[in-house]
Amino acid sequence: MDNSTQYELVKYLDGEMTESEKAEFEQKLATDEQLKMELESLQLAKAAVLHYGLKERVSDVHGQMMKELKTEAPVKKMGNVRRIIRYSVAVAASVLLVFLAIEGYNFYRLSPNRLFAENYTAYELSTTRDGAAAPETAIEKAYRQKDYSVVIRLNATSVLTVKDVFLTAMSYLETGDVARAISNYQVVLADAGAGNNPMLKDVTDYYLALAFLKNRDFDEAIALMNAIQSNPAHLYKEKFSSRYINRVKRLKWR
Repeated sequence: MDNSTQYELVKYLDGEMTESEKAEFEQKLATDEQLKMELESLQLAKAAVLHYGLKERVSDVHGQMMKELKTEAPVKKMGNVRRIIRYSVAVAASVLLVFLAIEGYNFYRLSPNRLFAENYTAYELSTTRDGAAAPETAIEKAYRQKDYSVVIRLNATSVLTVKDVFLTAMSYLETGDVARAISNYQVVLADAGAGNNPMLKDVTDYYLALAFLKNRDFDEAIALMNAIQSNPAHLYKEKFSSRYINRVKRLKWR
């Protein structure tokens, strides 16, 4: 594995890639079995390092305890019990220390961009259209071709459907203009949220929550994620687990 490939793997594993870099790298992963194996090996190595550190510490404490019990002159049973308790406490302290180290490392690495990338899935227009549906708009065509700058330009010159406004919001999010993405998502919700298009409302909820997160609007992100998670009928209910939302909450402490 050359240095550039290793750098890419580490960057991907640590969530440091931009959305375009991540998409390009995942395309390579899908077709390159060797690259996929190297990524899996790196993931296993990372987990093994953490596990090995804990295992070695516990093994050292256990070995020291057994050595003392075997080599020292016989003592009262209560003395041995106290010694075992003392070493058990040492093992527990070692476990706690490793746990705190892992938690501290994870907290240090926590960032809005990392959590955003972890949960973000690019929106794709359906490849099939109902024959009775309205013709595809210019914005839909540009978005399908990933011409996000064209979508944004057409937004200012076209008569827009609510779907066009949503795709404009997605284009702003894809190009990093999160504030404008948020304002366009909110326009969509004002229409779709009134019961006009429940499916569009759900997908807008999902991307707006992630946009709030990326924009460091943590209270708004948490409130919307909780609303999505607590709604059994929401299409994106499974996207925001309690653990994920708790990690977003922890960002407020940084």
